[in-house]
Amino acid sequence: MPSRRAPRHTRPDPGLDLERRGVRIGLGAVVTLAITGGLAAGRTSGGAVFLADAQAFLTLYAGVFSLVGLTTTVALGLAATDRVVLPISQRVRVQLVHRAMALLGIGFLIVHIGMKIAAGLVPPYGSVIPSTDVYVSLGAVASDLFVVIVATGVMRGRFAQAERPWLWRGLHDLAYLAWPVAILHGLTAGRAAAPWVTFSYVACLAAVGAALLIRLAAATRPARQSATGDWNAEWGAGRTSREDLATPRPAIRRRQAPREAAVLGRTGTDPLDVLDTPPTPQEPRLRRIV
Repeated sequence: MPSRRAPRHTRPDPGLDLERRGVRIGLGAVVTLAITGGLAAGRTSGGAVFLADAQAFLTLYAGVFSLVGLTTTVALGLAATDRVVLPISQRVRVQLVHRAMALLGIGFLIVHIGMKIAAGLVPPYGSVIPSTDVYVSLGAVASDLFVVIVATGVMRGRFAQAERPWLWRGLHDLAYLAWPVAILHGLTAGRAAAPWVTFSYVACLAAVGAALLIRLAAATRPARQSATGDWNAEWGAGRTSREDLATPRPAIRRRQAPREAAVLGRTGTDPLDVLDTPPTPQEPRLRRIV
């Protein structure tokens, strides 16, 4: 008998539900307070100096912070798929941190693009369409891909409800392409990278490499054979007569045998045609996509 309640890790996950009124109001309030505070601080002499220093700092380092945040996002996304080290409860927590770091990285990416446009280093369309220097164009390609990746992450629950987890996984796996492009952009575009910046990029490579090894180890781990799988395998091995239905089942089988034979027997129909083909297990309405 199927369980009435799905396990926690297979329940539909709506992600960040922007359709909820409370979520929209909260995001709008945060953005409004940030803009209002910045404008108010800029009208004072001390605030103007602070904003000028902050602009210079973010112009130089917002891209580095964005890359570090998105690298952490990729590493945590790989770790969240681990089946060897982390239990289910820990994987859920890792997924939460993964999403938070994705939003943080995208925030710094928007600041990085805005600062470069304000400084006149990149035209506004150059942040979306690769059209300037080759290495700067790599940044535009990487930013476009990361926006698609984060957007699919926000709409993760809708892909699950639509029975299209393969589409979500294909779009979300663009991170494996966007991330090395962003690394190359950061090391080659603009001024020469400082030693600590190069060290941070090497640390990013090591973190993602370690997470990728964990995922590969989880993928090569043999899957456990369930009791349902044993019953289906035995049914397809050659149960083609009514007498076979009377054979006692092992204790590990928790699901009842199909009742087509009993139903057809009451209606006077020969059940052998049905027993020639094994029963097809019902697919769940929602699929795990992580």
